[in-house]
Amino acid sequence: MSERSEFKRYRGDGTTRDGQPALTPNEPGRYLASAELAAAVNTMLAVEQPLLITGEAGTGKTRLADSIAAELELGEVLEFMVRSDHQGRDLLYEIDNLQRFYDAQVGDERARKRENYVRLGKLGEAIRSAVPRVVLIDEIDKAPRDFPNDLLSAIDRMELDIPEIGLQEKAHHRPIVVITSNRESQLPDPFLRRCVFHHIEFPDAAMLDRILTERLAALELTATLRARIVERFLALRQVEGLQKRPATSEMLTWTRVLARAGVPVEDLAGEVGDLPYLGTLLKTREDLDRVRRRPG
Repeated sequence: MSERSEFKRYRGDGTTRDGQPALTPNEPGRYLASAELAAAVNTMLAVEQPLLITGEAGTGKTRLADSIAAELELGEVLEFMVRSDHQGRDLLYEIDNLQRFYDAQVGDERARKRENYVRLGKLGEAIRSAVPRVVLIDEIDKAPRDFPNDLLSAIDRMELDIPEIGLQEKAHHRPIVVITSNRESQLPDPFLRRCVFHHIEFPDAAMLDRILTERLAALELTATLRARIVERFLALRQVEGLQKRPATSEMLTWTRVLARAGVPVEDLAGEVGDLPYLGTLLKTREDLDRVRRRPG
């Protein structure tokens, strides 16, 4: 079954519409999306609903937003890191009343107008933007109970309403909203029903090899070394009882250390507990002790 080109706006291969490289900011190499993930993104774009992404650490949830913005050439991602004390309004705006009070005490003329103390939130910025923007709402599972529904209400209205200063403005363009969560089961059912959902599985050996090749191309790793690194990394992740299984970011750091130290591939053939530089892969004493006691 072929898809219309206007539906398949996001390629997921790190190129723009005209085939040019679409490198994500601050990271070497392309973001490599699976066919299923690319389909989820294009579905989200077509139906104009938020995309809810789940998956364990290191599967590329937050980096996906950068990839979408880069491929569609929509500029820098507007990123909102969710905290447990956030309210839905924080996505749109906040008013620094404390600073206004201080300014009034010293006779600052700015204190006469409350609009001087309005700071737009990330969704508020996107609504007021003259061009489409990508908004990343990261780790929504950390938010209080009412936050997801407040978010959907704001997205449905697509309006910036600041009654304190009498401002009401419709969105110039509907923002592209990517939401990440570590535990989708905690989110309310009405919220889940109104999102496009995709769970990113942890990369298999073939994808991990592609990630090493793409992200660490400058190291010129041999195929044999990449295969051994991936095999040992996956074996380490299989150790039962780990508090924090290493993610792809740890694998990349470990690989850089191995390359810089000049570790030969033969030194990676033993037990997982004897792997060099385990401290780049495991981040708790309990995990290190558990792995070093286990043959692999």
